[in-house]
Amino acid sequence: MVSRVAQIQMPSTTTELTPVVGRRYSILRVIWIAILSGAVLLVVGGYALSRPLHDFVEYWTTAHRLLAHQNPYDIGETFQMQKPLGWEEPVPLIPLNPPWMLTLLAPLGLFKSYELAWLVWVASLGLALALSSRLLMDLYFGDLRLHDVSDRGFYRCLFAFTFYPVLLSLKFAQIDALLLLGIAGFLYFESKDNPILSGVLLSLTAFKPQLTYLVWFAVFLRTLQTRRWKTLASAGAAIALLMAVAWSFDPRVIRQYLELASGPYGQIYPSGIVGGVRRMFGGLNTFWLQFLPLAGGIAWFASYWRRYRKEWDWIEQMPALVTASLLTSAWGWLFDQTLLAVPIISLAAHYARKEERLPRNLVVIYTILNIALLLGAMVSSPWAYLPAPVLMAFLLFRSPHHEGTLLDYVASTRRGRA
Repeated sequence: MVSRVAQIQMPSTTTELTPVVGRRYSILRVIWIAILSGAVLLVVGGYALSRPLHDFVEYWTTAHRLLAHQNPYDIGETFQMQKPLGWEEPVPLIPLNPPWMLTLLAPLGLFKSYELAWLVWVASLGLALALSSRLLMDLYFGDLRLHDVSDRGFYRCLFAFTFYPVLLSLKFAQIDALLLLGIAGFLYFESKDNPILSGVLLSLTAFKPQLTYLVWFAVFLRTLQTRRWKTLASAGAAIALLMAVAWSFDPRVIRQYLELASGPYGQIYPSGIVGGVRRMFGGLNTFWLQFLPLAGGIAWFASYWRRYRKEWDWIEQMPALVTASLLTSAWGWLFDQTLLAVPIISLAAHYARKEERLPRNLVVIYTILNIALLLGAMVSSPWAYLPAPVLMAFLLFRSPHHEGTLLDYVASTRRGRA
């Protein structure tokens, strides 16, 4: 009788203990998150006080010259401004982004403190990355809840930060976070059937159009196909507004930009998939090699569009478009591969939904990739640009279990869930 009573009481005791253990685990998790957050803030604050140059120095000087109604693309004058900040290279850094990006940089000219401006700028980029990660995780993972991966909104905000180029873009204070937000926002508002806001968010990718040029091709052809012009029109209007603001500070900004871009300055930095080849040969006479991958990208897109144009779905097609754009871009650096967070999240969601967990071999491959990119960045190897887009292309277009391409599988699973 006693043993039977004990057996009856045991489940209730276990049930009472379970919430207590869960609360303790939650408290410990909060404490660890608070400690890590504090450590990150200390590191970032200390790094800001060291006056990091990298690419932020070009944004800082360009913004101040623009607000002073001076030529933001003047090599000599910019060099004289950057030297007191600690720039020791023989050539100054000047953004070769289209002139409408100057409006985005203009607020930096209001700061007198370089360190404070860097902190505000990087914090804004970090928020953009977190929001982008959350939007992409919601779009691709949906209601799929994996422990410590997608079961909480906080984890969804952090997922993109597991990719090394994302962290590198923050270190260099690069604007790739805004491009990623542009893609994520475009996909989100497209899924909500809001063409105006999707176009406005898409305009952010025009700050580095070479990284998403196939996306723009698809938007244009899709507009012709559906006769729905609001997305493209709103994107154009947003770019025109940004251009008008920059022009109001410097009416000659377009001519000044074209003079810089068409001169030797834009040819001295080998980058992209052919960057390693150009470094091997050296000299400015190899500049034409930068544009060879574009032919392959356009040829691929023509075939891709013919195959999927009748059942086009932006959430399904965007990972391939981003990967192909980065792989065949005329210009591109390792931190620009921040945009590969799109195919990474889509691939992770595909395999997680298929196996109800992240496969161990996929995690191992992802870890090795990050280590390889880290080592490549440490030795400043131009070949470090290749592994990530090549791997993404392989995973996107391989035939898993001989049942068609991964894109076909994703499309079929999405139609099944619908």
